[in-house]
Amino acid sequence: MSGLNEKAPFELIEPQWRVVGDDYITALAWSPDGSTLAAASVGGPILLLAGETGGVVHELPGHGLGTLALDWSCDGRWLASGGQDGKARVWDAGTGAEAMVLDGGSGWVEHVAWSPRGDLLASAAGKFVKLWKNDGELCRVYGDHASTVTGLAWLRDGRRLATACYGGVKLWRIDAVQAKKHFQWKGSFLSLSLSPNDEHLAAGCQDDSLLVWNVKTAKNVGMSGYPGKISLLNWDASSRYLASGADREAVLWNFSGPGPANREPFVLSRHIDRIADLRFHPKRDVLATVGQDGMLILWNIPEGIMKDLCILKNPLTRLAWSPQGNMLGVGSAEGEVCLLSVR
Repeated sequence: MSGLNEKAPFELIEPQWRVVGDDYITALAWSPDGSTLAAASVGGPILLLAGETGGVVHELPGHGLGTLALDWSCDGRWLASGGQDGKARVWDAGTGAEAMVLDGGSGWVEHVAWSPRGDLLASAAGKFVKLWKNDGELCRVYGDHASTVTGLAWLRDGRRLATACYGGVKLWRIDAVQAKKHFQWKGSFLSLSLSPNDEHLAAGCQDDSLLVWNVKTAKNVGMSGYPGKISLLNWDASSRYLASGADREAVLWNFSGPGPANREPFVLSRHIDRIADLRFHPKRDVLATVGQDGMLILWNIPEGIMKDLCILKNPLTRLAWSPQGNMLGVGSAEGEVCLLSVR
């Protein structure tokens, strides 16, 4: 694996506001118009924060045993959440009222995802994935999973859904109860990410390796040699780069042209403790990483480091780019949420 050349940092980041909570931030999600940042905590409550000021628009009770996941509908009207109470909940973002309580079917609801069309919500709890209409009606249950579902990803048409669990990745059609495709693999997965162009499905493995399937041909390529389990995956907007995180390193694979086969990846090494989250800028070749070392690092891809900041003394847990890419929300293990503007 090769490294990136370091560039001299230059000023692009300005702190805007900080909101101090009281518990570990488990999820951050921007509304589609970039006006509101939702922040969930392990204790359960969800804050809806005004992007410009950090003011609390609504404080939602969330999930009493802890909130694990957030996702906005494409029109920004609804915010879905999943939690350790075995429920998926849908909130009216305008009023802050709880609009729906949906039974996940088993244990924790670890994943919620609105379809690109906004007409369906997928929830994953244990071995069950359920599809709900936006009025709360249950329209499909996918129970044919060998173990706990560890990832959900909608394809762009909003009519196909990928799920990951032990034994591989399955591709489902919303009008059928049987999987359309099964990308088999003898192993367990921790993460799932679909490239924006719908061409590749990436899954991070328990055995410190990464698998990527071509959606059309079902051919796969495997990458190994990671320093730990791969729980973090994210594609850039062009589907050229896949970033993967394990321990203190982010590893970047290039899928342009012939793809990553026989091509050395970039290894991004600067954190001194485990990377907690990584996200590409929505419009530029810039990757943001945050870690338990309290560091936020912006990497200019593929040249090297743009800027690194120690923004908090306590470990960082989550980050989220605004849809326009001009704001970056960061959450911490102590419940703090910071907003940085990126000019």
